[in-house]
Amino acid sequence: MKTLALKDISAVSIDDLLGGISFFRELREVDPKQAEFLATYARVMAADPGEIVIHHGDHDPSFYFLLRGQLLVYPDDNSIKGEPLSVITPGHVFGALAMICKVDRTATLVADPISGEVKLVAIDGTGFGELNDYTRVRRHTKILFYRMVVANTRWKLEVYRMQQPNHVISRDMRKLELFRGAPNSEEELQTLARQAQQMTVLLMRWNNLFYEEGSGDNGASPINTA
Repeated sequence: MKTLALKDISAVSIDDLLGGISFFRELREVDPKQAEFLATYARVMAADPGEIVIHHGDHDPSFYFLLRGQLLVYPDDNSIKGEPLSVITPGHVFGALAMICKVDRTATLVADPISGEVKLVAIDGTGFGELNDYTRVRRHTKILFYRMVVANTRWKLEVYRMQQPNHVISRDMRKLELFRGAPNSEEELQTLARQAQQMTVLLMRWNNLFYEEGSGDNGASPINTA
């Protein structure tokens, strides 16, 4: 897979690439220097059709934004000749929960053989440091990031709940922690981090369920942490 650091791309190209990512757009509005700092941890990746982008079991501290093409999701490398479990389309962030929770990749992602070249931005999550370390990445930046991750993950979980509203995992989703405090506070960040952990557990439970039953049995497909 071809990679190119964002610092090696012209400013116009960087704007074109990151301008379509809502997290970076919002961060640039409130703190352009923080956006520039995170860009130093970014690289553009391009994959040929059929190429594996992420291997199940990899330990990888990055999260990703898909810019072009499609990614097919499989349980592991041995399953890539079968039917994919789900599809990731442009504009989606993936891999963030695995990065936040420091777990190995839970699926294999392959560039769709019929969608042409796949292009994505990878952000090395080590730039964030520990949750309460604000020496490089400020609290408001981390809050923006966690809000994005939690909102995206909550939507994925709701898809599952609509498909199987009476399942025990759907009932357990009602136990997810809620935040009702002051926005942009330390309390909000800590709550968002706990929510991400709780959602990761729920997603992995859904994945295990569908891996065991087969994705075609009930019309649903696993949505993974990647």
